[in-house]
Amino acid sequence: MNPRRSAHPARPLFGRRAAPALRFGIATAVVAVSVGLAGCTPAPAPKPTPTPLFASEAEAFKAAEQVYRDYTEAGNAAHGGDASASPEQYLSGSALEDEIAVQRQLQEERLKVVGPIRIVSFSGTDFEPETSRVLAEVCLDVKGARVIDAAGADVTPTTRKERGLLDLAFTGAEGGLVIVESKSSELECSASAP
Repeated sequence: MNPRRSAHPARPLFGRRAAPALRFGIATAVVAVSVGLAGCTPAPAPKPTPTPLFASEAEAFKAAEQVYRDYTEAGNAAHGGDASASPEQYLSGSALEDEIAVQRQLQEERLKVVGPIRIVSFSGTDFEPETSRVLAEVCLDVKGARVIDAAGADVTPTTRKERGLLDLAFTGAEGGLVIVESKSSELECSASAP
């Protein structure tokens, strides 16, 4: 007897018609096991609830005022010729874009600002604890700041008011606040401001 031939001819295990059904059954079992195993994977870890940046509105307003004072001090230092002063570090968003545009325009027109800008008053107006967004108004005294051209002439606009009111927006960034908006207000500084 030929060892390659057996007494029993080779037949499909379940017959020719059973093969597609068997493959379907195996595929169904594989899918079922896969789905079952997927159900056993651990749920994603819950995201921690962000800790509010400030415990109170008063704390948020105080922090915003300090950021604006630091920004103004850095700006005054830059106007005074301190090359290491960086008022831009206190800015983000449209406030930063506006600052860059103003500096570019001053360079193109060969102008510079000299003299200090002074904060007359700062008042927080709104605080959103969930987002750490702070809104405020600041009254600035700009009479000491002058615009000087390349020849050294004072070209400060004669129509400029000595005081101006700005509407500010701050938002949380890296454990503190940054100024994200600064817009001139239609209102004027309070007459009671010193």
